[in-house]
Amino acid sequence: MNRVIFLVVATVCLVCLADQSNAGVIAHYTFDSNFTDSSASGNDLTISAGNPAITSTVDEWKFGNGAVDFISTTSNQDHLILNSAIDFVAADAWSVSFWGRRRPGTDARSGMILGNLTGRDFIWTVDSGAAVSGGGLRFRNSGSKSYDYEDIDDDQVYHHWVVIADGSGSVASYRDNVSLGTKTAVTSFGITHVGQAYSSTIQSYNGQIDELYIFDNAIGPDVVASLFTSNQVPEPSTLLLAVAALCSGLLTHRRRW
Repeated sequence: MNRVIFLVVATVCLVCLADQSNAGVIAHYTFDSNFTDSSASGNDLTISAGNPAITSTVDEWKFGNGAVDFISTTSNQDHLILNSAIDFVAADAWSVSFWGRRRPGTDARSGMILGNLTGRDFIWTVDSGAAVSGGGLRFRNSGSKSYDYEDIDDDQVYHHWVVIADGSGSVASYRDNVSLGTKTAVTSFGITHVGQAYSSTIQSYNGQIDELYIFDNAIGPDVVASLFTSNQVPEPSTLLLAVAALCSGLLTHRRRW
């Protein structure tokens, strides 16, 4: 009987782990050659303003062979629109990962990554002199509440940013695989555009964005590290095999005992 109970518990653990691991990418834009979504969702991007294009110039992309290049000024906007809007309520877990390189000499405010162009919820990377003290990252929720990660000066080279909402009242951020901390936050968030999410033209992104991921779960530090080092989302099978081996070992030990 004890063996049966053990096997049932082990099976439940594996199922739960598989469910957590498989919850994942709902949009992935490699920007290697176009604006298509490489995830199973097929939520492609199309041009909504200006003339954003794919660049393959050396140093203007991070992985693959290209990145999206936005050339935005105080009088010109470049941005893309999702075919289908993505909306997260406060109880939803989600994550956004991307590489960004603001163009040298650009306006300090020209750093909108993505968000809702009408609702004004966004993820924004800015330089010192803008609304975020000392420069850094701002997440604004669908209720127009801002959460800032400050005093990060922009050096006009590529950096990896991750914003993670746990669905339980917290938001965390990473830059180049280094945690910027966790804040108590209402994390409702809508995404309609990439490269802009606000009505002001001076805040459209000016520079390159590469490997944009949107997840429907709160990714862990292991996934953040993998995205930073190799642009890979770890396969759930590796984790499952490890747990299966552990369960098998425990069962063998129990038999001997």
